[in-house]
Amino acid sequence: MDSLIKFLHTEKPLLDKPPASPFLKWAGGKRQMIPEISKYMPSKIDTYWEPFIGGGAVFFTFADRINRAILSDINEELVLAYHVVKTNPNELIDLLKKHQDNHSKEYYYKIRREEPDTAVKITARLIYLNKTCFNGLYRVNKSGKFNVPAGRYKNPTICNSEVILSASRALEKATIMVGSFEKIVKPKSSDFIYCDPPYDGCFTDYQAGGFGDEEQKMLQITAGKWADRGANIMISNSDTILINSLYSTYNIHVASASRNINSDANGRAKINELVITSYD
Repeated sequence: MDSLIKFLHTEKPLLDKPPASPFLKWAGGKRQMIPEISKYMPSKIDTYWEPFIGGGAVFFTFADRINRAILSDINEELVLAYHVVKTNPNELIDLLKKHQDNHSKEYYYKIRREEPDTAVKITARLIYLNKTCFNGLYRVNKSGKFNVPAGRYKNPTICNSEVILSASRALEKATIMVGSFEKIVKPKSSDFIYCDPPYDGCFTDYQAGGFGDEEQKMLQITAGKWADRGANIMISNSDTILINSLYSTYNIHVASASRNINSDANGRAKINELVITSYD
C-alpha cells in the first residue's frame, strides 16, 4: 500500500491539466508560426502585453511562462468574450452546447440576425458564428453588423468544454481591456510586448479605416518608444518592402506561413512572414 501511495504522489504529470489553446478560430492567427516564434520567446516573462489579442495563440501557448498579462484589442465584442471565458466559462459552455445541438444553415442565419442582451449570450453567439462561418473570418458591415456567410462544415465543433476551461484558467493571470496599441505608454524595462497587427489587407473590414501603411508607421514609432523604455518587443508582420524598411534596425527573422483566408485552395500557398524582435 505504501508503495502505491508513493507511486500516486510521484506520477503527478499524469494528472496535469492540458495547456491552454485558443477558443476562437482567427484568420491570420499565429498557431502555425508558434515553432518559429518560440525560438525568440524569453523563458520567463514578468509582465506580458498583447494589444492585438485576436485568437490569442501566442498568449495561450506561452501562458505558463508569464507571470502577469495585459491583453487588449479594439474589438469590443472580442474583449467581452475574453472576459466571459475568464469569469463565467460554465454558463458559456451550457449555451454553446445548445448551439451545437441546433446547428444548421438556417439556424446560423437566425443567430447571425439576433442581438443578444447579456454578456454570456453575446459571447456564445460570437463563438458559434466563429466556429461555423466561412473560414472563421471576423468581418462587419458599415453598420457594425457581422456579415460573414455560413461555412460548409459537415460537423463543426462548436463546444469544446476543455478548451474553454483551460483558456479560463490561463486568463486568471490576465487583465483584459478594450484599447489600441497606443494606450501602452509606460511599459517597464522587464516587460515583454508582442504585437500581431492586422496586415496584408486581410482585415480591412475589422475596424473603421482598416490598418494600413500609416497605422503600420505609427506602430513602428510606438514600438521604438517602448524599446527606449527597455521593454522587449516582438512583432509579427508581412514580409514587405515597407515593413523591412520600418524595422531595419531590429532583428528580422523570416518564417513561412500558409494563407488560409482565400476561398480558393490555390490561393493558400506558403508565404513569408516576419518575426521582428528588438533584442537578440
